Amino acid sequence: MERAAAGDDLVRELRTFAGEIEHYIGEMSHHHTMHRSDLTALAHVMDGHEVTPKDVSEALGLSASATSALLDRLERAGHVTRSRSTVDRRSIHLEVTDTAREVGSSIFTPLAMHVRQVLARHGTDELERTAALLAELNTAVRAARRDVRAMDPPQER
Repeated sequence: MERAAAGDDLVRELRTFAGEIEHYIGEMSHHHTMHRSDLTALAHVMDGHEVTPKDVSEALGLSASATSALLDRLERAGHVTRSRSTVDRRSIHLEVTDTAREVGSSIFTPLAMHVRQVLARHGTDELERTAALLAELNTAVRAARRDVRAMDPPQER
């Protein structure tokens, strides 16, 4: 296969993979009667250290008020707590609760089980190369997002 065709195939498979993940999250958010953005926010908080509301806002592309409403929902549901930073008392940090960890486990364990079965069929070198490639692609996507943010605002029609 030509290099360009192989690249096109890879991009197509990545798009399909991203779509399948979105469908899975959609199904699970429906099953758990949660907003998709709530699940995405929970995953972001679980993955980070000293995550702030601003971090969630930037990660999800939400306004401050939309982020506040989302975090209020998660807090009422017992999924996150907010606490003042010990370093800077003006800063708020988010933490996931045991309830959120249980929900997260019930959501992502079935997916992880299927993914691990696939990963088990591949060698360490292949997995390391793939992880490195995906890290580079993530960097490229973040750069593209920054380019979009720097564009002039759309013109009204």
